[in-house]
Amino acid sequence: MVKNTTGGTGTKSLARKHQSSISNEQLRLPECDLEKFACVTKILGNGMCEIFTNDNTRLIGHIRNSFRGKNKRHNMITANSIVMIGLHEWEKTPKNCNIMVIYDSNQIEQLRNIPNIKIEHVLKLQLAGTTFQSINKASKDFDFVDEEPNEIAPQLLPKNSIDFEMEELNQVNIDDI
Repeated sequence: MVKNTTGGTGTKSLARKHQSSISNEQLRLPECDLEKFACVTKILGNGMCEIFTNDNTRLIGHIRNSFRGKNKRHNMITANSIVMIGLHEWEKTPKNCNIMVIYDSNQIEQLRNIPNIKIEHVLKLQLAGTTFQSINKASKDFDFVDEEPNEIAPQLLPKNSIDFEMEELNQVNIDDI
């Protein structure tokens, strides 16, 4: 039997001729007061996500059709991604918004170099979200240290730590733990 090297059922729909070239596009900047930079913090499902803007406003972002289907391949919305949103002008207190543009890391660096654009708070939200996820993945239940408790810096000890001593140092019964 001959090995299928060209792909499966979705190969023709994912062809390069159907994709628009994103690298040739210019950097999209806000054109009015209703367009703002934001950071996606949670993906809620059903085409919605939780978004925090530069002024720390929590909004529900709606993922429209331009970020679904064939275009989803190059416009993947994930947690901690930087986006440009468009606020609804008919809402007095903004609760909902539309996602207009997703920025990749190169475009974020270009935005940082523009002096009149303030996205520091959004970048802090993105950095806090990535470090929080990496801490949760690498969290440990126990820290085994050979030093005396007095020698350890007090800021490194957890607030609710409990000191205990083992009576027999030679044997540890795993079932008792």
